[in-house]
Amino acid sequence: MSTELQRASLYFRFIREEHEHHQTIFAKGQKEMLEALARVRVDPNAPPRQQANQQAQPRSADPAPKDELADLSAEIKKIYRKIVVDTHPDKLINVQISEKERAKKNEAYIKAIEAFEKKDEDVLIEVAVDLELEIDLPDEKIAKSLRSRGKKLEDLIAKIKSSPEWYWAHADEQRRLAIIKEICQRNGWLYVADDIIMEAIRYVAGMHPGSKEDVRARARKMVQERRRIT
Repeated sequence: MSTELQRASLYFRFIREEHEHHQTIFAKGQKEMLEALARVRVDPNAPPRQQANQQAQPRSADPAPKDELADLSAEIKKIYRKIVVDTHPDKLINVQISEKERAKKNEAYIKAIEAFEKKDEDVLIEVAVDLELEIDLPDEKIAKSLRSRGKKLEDLIAKIKSSPEWYWAHADEQRRLAIIKEICQRNGWLYVADDIIMEAIRYVAGMHPGSKEDVRARARKMVQERRRIT
């Protein structure tokens, strides 16, 4: 393996781990934010039409038109066949490998199938490298492919870090309150008083009166109060 390929591999693995880390935080922020929005009740004094508008789900954007994709080269098709031979579920039935390795190969198989359908050469090369398969490509081309994949992941990380879900995950209560109100305003929804929104924010964060943390806090307070009295 050339020095250039080693550096490209290290760079790509680092960026991929960073993307997975950011994606985990994004998913957590998204879950909490959507739950908080769902708990922001309609203003009972609002006209019926406006109430219906608030409860309606926001429309998802139409998918962007896909560019024409070039046909895969013979080299990439060969790589794809190698991946399938190494990871096909039928081939693994009687193979003595750990469950972790089996799961890794199953994931690689699905990833390769999707990449082949999308004619994504870079992902197919990535899968082959992860599986440590011998592929008939120059080191320079493999390194270029890994850098290309890394750049795409960097772009995805940048999008995550500019999303409301990311801000939510790193925001305090007041900032989360502002995020909820801004989302409502942008979608033309009515929102209730700030204290009710804050109640929803605390609920999804596990700070509502029925949470385990609050129950334990109240129990400690009761014990301390009894000790003080006695």
